[in-house]
Amino acid sequence: MRPLENKKLLTLIAPVELQRLLIDTLKRREIGGYTLVPCTGAGTTGLRSGMLGVDSNVLIYVIMSEQRLERVLEDIDALMRGGYRVKAIVQDIAIMPRKVTARGMEGVE
Repeated sequence: MRPLENKKLLTLIAPVELQRLLIDTLKRREIGGYTLVPCTGAGTTGLRSGMLGVDSNVLIYVIMSEQRLERVLEDIDALMRGGYRVKAIVQDIAIMPRKVTARGMEGVE
């Protein structure tokens, strides 16, 4: 079996109208891999029902190293200080890598 790699999972929750801004923020940090999921729900700002195009949220999932995460969180913090409604959730994860190095396969049968 492939050895697991320790990474960080950043989950961003924001109004759908911030989707482009957040993706551009990630791209400035040379992060091109992410997963987008449209979502609805309720919170301190009220119900986001999804009935209208601008009445929904988006979840953005990004897997990255801790070093990259720190730089991205600085950017997200700046957006939040600027009044943008963004939630940032960080989790420690272990992933099975797609690519296997010769070193990573030592002892693997």
